[in-house]
Amino acid sequence: MVDKRFYKHLGSFSLAELLDGTDVDIPEGQFCDLMIENAAPVATAGASDITFVEGKRGLRDLENCKAAICLVKPDKAELVSAQGILPLVTEYPRANFAHILKKLYQPLGYGTESSQSFTDVDIAPGVVIGANVEIGAGTTIGANAVIGAGVVIGKNCHIRANATILFSILGDNCVVQSGAVLGGDGFGVAIDAKGSVDILHVGRVVLGDNVSVGCQTCIDRAMFGDTHIGNGTKLDNLIQIAHNVRIGRNCMFAAHVGISGSCVIGDGVIMGGRAGLPDHTSIGDGAILFGLASPMGDVPAGETWSGIPAMPARDYMRQVSALRKLAKKKPRRSS
Repeated sequence: MVDKRFYKHLGSFSLAELLDGTDVDIPEGQFCDLMIENAAPVATAGASDITFVEGKRGLRDLENCKAAICLVKPDKAELVSAQGILPLVTEYPRANFAHILKKLYQPLGYGTESSQSFTDVDIAPGVVIGANVEIGAGTTIGANAVIGAGVVIGKNCHIRANATILFSILGDNCVVQSGAVLGGDGFGVAIDAKGSVDILHVGRVVLGDNVSVGCQTCIDRAMFGDTHIGNGTKLDNLIQIAHNVRIGRNCMFAAHVGISGSCVIGDGVIMGGRAGLPDHTSIGDGAILFGLASPMGDVPAGETWSGIPAMPARDYMRQVSALRKLAKKKPRRSS
């Protein structure tokens, strides 16, 4: 469910109202009056929800889907119908789902801070604090920081100057350095006949206890659910963590690491500078990625990988050694 601390639910809509302005084939008869409460991803959609299916991952999740309505391309409509779900046929399921999200939800603005007071919290000049914010005792907020509506910050945290925290819940003893942005929009874009469509993200960022976030590091909020950073994880400066990423406990990432959307990273993972992951990649507990490492698939627990594309470090070093030996060989002279 969408967290009402951060988003306003704009109410139930009839199917006809939701589809107004889209290119979806509207079913005739009683279905137009069907009331839709929420939008949800296909894996978690319930009986009063609308969802969409696009790509192989969506089809895998369809088996357990309980949605009332599903936006789907024409060639997959029968698969949706076989699950007892009403298919709505469109060439652009994801883009039309994006339009529907904006009708159902609205991110809350900053509201007013005049009635709020905090016990044993040090707030520097120029700080902007939205409505209904919770800040634990012993926390400091640096000059010109921005704290969005509904944000929860635990005890003994240190939010440095010019940091921005939106749509987020922080545990105790967290540090967010200057210029970091938590809870910004994820990079979700769909394509329809008119061009690109930005997808509203209605999730959160959740940090465990003792998490450190470096200067100008960005952690995007989830499209649905949470982007989650586990207890004790330390993030260097200038790191990008995309929407719906899940990072385990006690990880350490050096500067310029880039994590694409929906990656799952285990406990105790170490990533060197400028290492990067493609979307939906899994990294096992205790794995190490050397600087610049860019795996094309999952990395097993406990392994050390290097290179572009990344592979087990020993294999990579053997390849480098072989190339060096090959380069040193003198070319044969023609007779």
